[in-house]
Amino acid sequence: MTTASPTFGKTPAKQETSNNPALNQQAFARTVERTGSKERAGMTAIGTYLKTGILLLILVAAGAWGWSQVRIETIRGIEIAIQPAWTWLAFLLTFVFAIAGIFAGRFMALVAIGYALAQGALLGVSARYFNMEWDGIVGQAIVATIAVFAATWLIYTLGFIKVTSKFVMGVMIAMGGLMLLYLTAWLLSLFGVRFNFLFAPTPLGIGFAVLVVILAALNLPIDFEFIKQASRAGAPKYMEWYGAFGLMLSIIWMYVSILRLLALLRSR
Repeated sequence: MTTASPTFGKTPAKQETSNNPALNQQAFARTVERTGSKERAGMTAIGTYLKTGILLLILVAAGAWGWSQVRIETIRGIEIAIQPAWTWLAFLLTFVFAIAGIFAGRFMALVAIGYALAQGALLGVSARYFNMEWDGIVGQAIVATIAVFAATWLIYTLGFIKVTSKFVMGVMIAMGGLMLLYLTAWLLSLFGVRFNFLFAPTPLGIGFAVLVVILAALNLPIDFEFIKQASRAGAPKYMEWYGAFGLMLSIIWMYVSILRLLALLRSR
């Protein structure tokens, strides 16, 4: 789907709309409109990627801390993990920071860092549980996430992936279908109906998990393209944090999807 490009400081080339909730044309335009049009232009793709790297480092550091906070007790020869008492607070903070990102404006750096800290701690706790069940799976998921991200970025940079309106529309339709499936499964589970193929290590379940990983990867070129076009459009410098936040969300989703796929494969 192609829409009119926002005018940050100059007339940009035609721009595709990202389906990332934090990285889309309307979100950028709303933020700039709220903070005023006199803000100095200066957003660059390189600056956005550097800030994404900073957020990911914070995410990993918070994850390591969350991992260390899971207490392991041995009861009758069986190791049991006990989650920290602050876990629910971290859940609440991730939700608050995610919502605040819509209205953060010039304070997006603080919101993005806060989200990385809270979400990182949660990912660290869950990673400890996964690693207790399948030793080494977290490291495998991290390496696979880095590899998929690097490969996708290289393919996009070399021009093998063209982010056209049809490409964006296809990804958006697939995303909508996936969200509808998850919502339907959750609603029916309230009445005792289970969609076992979503969670079982069967060929169908594994195939579905592979498709989710592919869909997560397909979001990245759209994010790359939008960052490039927003930079060319003369977005304010602080919007680099906004772009970094959205790209971080895509990377987190890809990591979680890969971790789930590996868990299914190792459960067979």
